[in-house]
Amino acid sequence: MSAQEFANQLKTTIQDVKDNGTAAIYCDNLIAYLDEVANSPSPNPSELELERYRADLQLHIEQSKNYHASQLEMFKSVIASGQNAMRASFLMNGGASVALLAFIGHLSSTDPSKVSAFAAVIIPFVFGVLVMAMTSGFTYLSQWLYHSENLNSQKWGFRLNIFSIVLGLSSYVLFLWGMYSAYHAFSDFV
Repeated sequence: MSAQEFANQLKTTIQDVKDNGTAAIYCDNLIAYLDEVANSPSPNPSELELERYRADLQLHIEQSKNYHASQLEMFKSVIASGQNAMRASFLMNGGASVALLAFIGHLSSTDPSKVSAFAAVIIPFVFGVLVMAMTSGFTYLSQWLYHSENLNSQKWGFRLNIFSIVLGLSSYVLFLWGMYSAYHAFSDFV
């Protein structure tokens, strides 16, 4: 700040104080004001300060880019892990259903009286496949809602995402129930 700018600013401040009804200015108040002006940053930064500011700004931009790239990769990893978990459950329940259907088909030609014991065993596996198909649909729907600009739609997307996770976990529970039922059916078969 130049001396003329300082003088004009001081004159304006004193005139404002006078217009507000103050006839005298205490020295302590004037010294405090002058200290404040002296310690305030210069309106015209030096070339070194500008270069430091540019470097800090560029560092912040690069850090933000790295953070967003990391978040994007983490999101992709979560999506891929979820898809793999859905495929695994689909294959487990579907494979068990197909295997039991083949066994029941063979059993119906050799010992038809035992078919009813194995018919109930297939139910948890079939429901596991159904639940995984529903999980896939709800996952798509939740992602579609997340993409919306509407905050209410995003909240529903989050709820559907939680529901999809619960459905996916229930598919594993259905598989365990089916395995337990199959074990008992086979142990009673002998």
